[in-house]
Amino acid sequence: MSRFSPSDAALEGFRLTRERPGTVLAWGVVYAIGITLIGQLMLAALDPQLMHLVGKRDLAPDDIEQISTMLAKSWPAFLLVLAPVMALTATFQAGIYRLVLRPQEKGFLHLRFGADELKLAAVNVLMVVIGLICLFVEFIALNLAGQGGGVFALIGAAAILAFTIWVGVRLSLVTPYTFAEHKIDLKGAWALTRGHFWRLLGMLVLAVIFYIMVWLLISIVAAALVALAGGAEAIADIRHLGPAALISFLLYLALELILQVVQVVMISSPLAVAYQQLHVDPPAAPAPAEPLSA
Repeated sequence: MSRFSPSDAALEGFRLTRERPGTVLAWGVVYAIGITLIGQLMLAALDPQLMHLVGKRDLAPDDIEQISTMLAKSWPAFLLVLAPVMALTATFQAGIYRLVLRPQEKGFLHLRFGADELKLAAVNVLMVVIGLICLFVEFIALNLAGQGGGVFALIGAAAILAFTIWVGVRLSLVTPYTFAEHKIDLKGAWALTRGHFWRLLGMLVLAVIFYIMVWLLISIVAAALVALAGGAEAIADIRHLGPAALISFLLYLALELILQVVQVVMISSPLAVAYQQLHVDPPAAPAPAEPLSA
């Protein structure tokens, strides 16, 4: 019988944050550097005219149409930026999985970028594609229901939504499975979750609830810091902030960056624990008995 505990797994994010606060804070710094570099890459890749239009306070109808046209033509730039975003996400995922599954592997703050991270990035892209396909089918069903498809269309949309949730939960351990097994194996991850749908769903719901609790707490503190800095209008131009307000603003930015890292920790670490508890290696075959000597 499996010893998998949904509540224990969902609490793993709190455990990691409590036991490794320095690591989580350092991850926030690394994340900030990564996001800054990616932002600079985006600014360099996108049309300067587009950035000028987006930065305008009052947009005319012609501006909105022009922005839409330029965005449609900027898809190569978005693909260029998507690659480092997926790489950064996979790096932090692997760091979390490494802490839970292979804590003896150190690395820089337990972060590396190698074959495991590349496989995680690839499987994340694959899961996004699967999710987009499911959302597209759901959108079509809801559109048909809105156009007079009647009760059958609504039932179909609900069935597609339920199927999407079922598939998502059954494939929820594909990322820790990929990291632990050093290979992308949807079939293996699917088999690992067989018979555990409801417990995995409960774990995911609890993990999201715990993250929302942390998000609310950090958001309240961040809002208080914004108020101390003079409000949203004041921090729009930090050049005119006083020393105390500037410190409050910098603390606000730090909290926002840490929140992004905490989100990955709170959602990814339960998956690693679930994999660890559900993955049971088969017992080794007994050694053949030696023949009795005469």
